[in-house]
Amino acid sequence: MQANDFHDSVRPGLVAMLPRLKRFADVLAGGREEGRGLLSRALQYMMAEQHLYQRGTALDVWAFTEVYRQWRHELSGHADPMAQAKVDDAHFGELFLLEDDGYRDEPVIAFLVGLPPQQRLTLLLVYGDGFEHEDAARILDVPPETIAARLVRMSAALTDRLSERPAAQAASIVETLYPEGHRASP
Repeated sequence: MQANDFHDSVRPGLVAMLPRLKRFADVLAGGREEGRGLLSRALQYMMAEQHLYQRGTALDVWAFTEVYRQWRHELSGHADPMAQAKVDDAHFGELFLLEDDGYRDEPVIAFLVGLPPQQRLTLLLVYGDGFEHEDAARILDVPPETIAARLVRMSAALTDRLSERPAAQAASIVETLYPEGHRASP
């Protein structure tokens, strides 16, 4: 196989998933501007090192993994990496502006901002991008059980936060966190 043939097979897939990758990079970096830079650097790496992609591997899992690795690589250069991973509330909140009506559920956004970064990323991958627990685990380089545990902790915290809302509304929001086959045990 010619290098150009391989190059041409990866590029269209990456282009097609750019909106998803952008959202992921924005959440990782804590804002749109920072996310754009992170995604640009990750895409440059993926195109330069596309030979690392193995046919048969889901391209989206590989691409999300590479964006995450780029983010972790950049954090590793800091004396206190997790301090660098803190989310700027204003920038993170902007990610939830709905263009149709401008409505934002401020209590839910405040809850998401307050989540530890790894829970926020897990939530985005599983519920925002529809990855199975196993694929989210590959992307974040953790066991699948860790993904399940993060989601249980996050949903318990959300249930506590939503207890201030009418019971039916709170229950319907929490229920959306459990796709078929992944329901929490009573």
